[in-house]
Amino acid sequence: MRMKTIAPLAAALASLANLAWAGTIDPAKPAVCAMIETFECVPGENCIADTPEGINLPRFIKIDFAANKAYGEHASGEERSADILTQKVDAGRIILQGIQNGNGWTAMIDQATGNMSLSIAGSQVGFVIYGACTQM
Repeated sequence: MRMKTIAPLAAALASLANLAWAGTIDPAKPAVCAMIETFECVPGENCIADTPEGINLPRFIKIDFAANKAYGEHASGEERSADILTQKVDAGRIILQGIQNGNGWTAMIDQATGNMSLSIAGSQVGFVIYGACTQM
């Protein structure tokens, strides 16, 4: 009886996963990215694993490539946006760069997989964030 319940659920989840990652990330259309793993690094110390909320980032970020903007909403409801100053596609990867609150950031999104890496450089502190993006 239990297998009869699990099999349709597994098939449904597999279909959703295929639907979510079908095709490539097209910078002509908006995307949404989930922040999954975060690390905070300072000189002379080991990097510390944290959550997006722990380093004051929203869990999800919407990227509007056409408007050169990234938007996010914190759990508190506070909304933030960042200007994308440069945007390039190279070797199947979308590279975004910007400056916010005196910190520089660079994001890379693999167009085929949606995998994302984001780095933020501050004064004597750096953050590395790994996530995944999908087309909206």
